[in-house]
Amino acid sequence: MPSFAGATILQNPRKTLIFKNRDMLLSAPHIDGLFYDVDCFGVRGIDKTTGSAAGLAIGVNRHGLAIANTNVMSTSDPSYTMLTEQLLMFAKDAEDGLSMTVEQLKSNRSYQWGNLVLADEDSMLVIELAGNDHSIEWSERRVLRTGHHIMLDTEQFLRDEGRGYDESVKRVERGYDMIRQASSMDDVFSLLRDHGEGSSQSSICCHAQAEDSYETVMSYLIEIDHNTESGRPKIVFHVAKGIPCEAEFTAIPIIFPADEEIMNRAVHLYPK
Repeated sequence: MPSFAGATILQNPRKTLIFKNRDMLLSAPHIDGLFYDVDCFGVRGIDKTTGSAAGLAIGVNRHGLAIANTNVMSTSDPSYTMLTEQLLMFAKDAEDGLSMTVEQLKSNRSYQWGNLVLADEDSMLVIELAGNDHSIEWSERRVLRTGHHIMLDTEQFLRDEGRGYDESVKRVERGYDMIRQASSMDDVFSLLRDHGEGSSQSSICCHAQAEDSYETVMSYLIEIDHNTESGRPKIVFHVAKGIPCEAEFTAIPIIFPADEEIMNRAVHLYPK
């Protein structure tokens, strides 16, 4: 699934936002569910290569570290969604997540081709993955990724494989045009609903043109306020089922440490 993901830090009021439009083939069944334990929350999907339960597509932990990912190309290597889950379970911030990833890659671990977007209180980064190769982009304001790499030299290979490279580039370029102007939550919701010049495979809100094309099936936004009296981040998970230009977003409070009642309330609120 190519998907569209990114992060930004709003200045007034100061909040960290991480977001994702999850795209899947119109002909493929969409199956996912919530993962919620004492210190970590996220959305878990199914690995389309193996058919088994995958790691997290997007999530946040008690430290206020949030991660979202996008697919570039599925391979026989372990999914980057499993790496996403490990980082959310054990990393404290984006820099910590990067160090853990580099350590794994140096030990000859390889992952499917993808992009990890990490955001914490004051910075964001993207880790581009292709097997055991990687590249990094740091930012203090905003990062975006879709279904291709920007830093790694994989363009020609993706073009040769017919991976929709041009459509992916159009999505990320349109995304950057909009996120540079974003100063509020509403601006980011508008970004996730955007069609640019028209709804298509290259619009951020992706619309299927045929059974073998992709469509946005879920839209997610995690809102993190680090400026709290308790010192614990205030977190709200916003989710819309279906194409976000038509679906309504549901707000789900995420509380850490989470008990069974808190977890059950989140599951109840999550769109079925």
